[in-house]
Amino acid sequence: MKPQISRFMIPVLLTALLGAGGAGAQNVDYEFHWAPSPIIDGDGIVRPAAVNYEVFLRRGAGADELIATVADTTYTLSAEPGVVQRLIVRGVDDQGRVSPLSEPSDPIYFEVGTENRSVPGVPLAAELGDNYPNPFNPETQVVYGVPADATGDENMRLEIYNVQGQLVRRLEVDRSPGWHEVTWDGTSDQGVVAATGLYLTRFTVGTMATTAKMTMIK
Repeated sequence: MKPQISRFMIPVLLTALLGAGGAGAQNVDYEFHWAPSPIIDGDGIVRPAAVNYEVFLRRGAGADELIATVADTTYTLSAEPGVVQRLIVRGVDDQGRVSPLSEPSDPIYFEVGTENRSVPGVPLAAELGDNYPNPFNPETQVVYGVPADATGDENMRLEIYNVQGQLVRRLEVDRSPGWHEVTWDGTSDQGVVAATGLYLTRFTVGTMATTAKMTMIK
């Protein structure tokens, strides 16, 4: 016989707040809050109240992992750099019955030690600045720098690849020296919407090339 699942209100995750410190040398603390499970739901039906909450972590495209059980409606995540992370919670009543899982939280993603190179002036070599937003949905601004000695005659390519190394999109390039931006709308050259995941931007000027990472989420 399948266990009976209590239908008390699913907790709702709110946007994470950046904390003051990190548990590790590169981790950053984010504080999550969610609405408590009420005794009476939106239909006016009395439901068992949650006495604690199970907190699950989803790292990238991996499976949800139970990381904590808390009595309060708050949890501080020590988030890792370079990984898209989401929090999911469910309530547990005094008889051990669980609610359905909440919707995943807004994603957390950051890179430690990444210098924003999109600064005023003209770069000395082909460069990529930090695209923004990152992660993104459905579009992002790709920042690139054409070197000072570029004449416009060089072979210049600004391309988006997936992690399998397949070309997804070739973007239009402004060939004049200096910093420029171009929008990638998250579609391929054929107009197909790209899948959720990690992508690589590659900017080539003659024999110079540089790459950067970005993440599409849905």
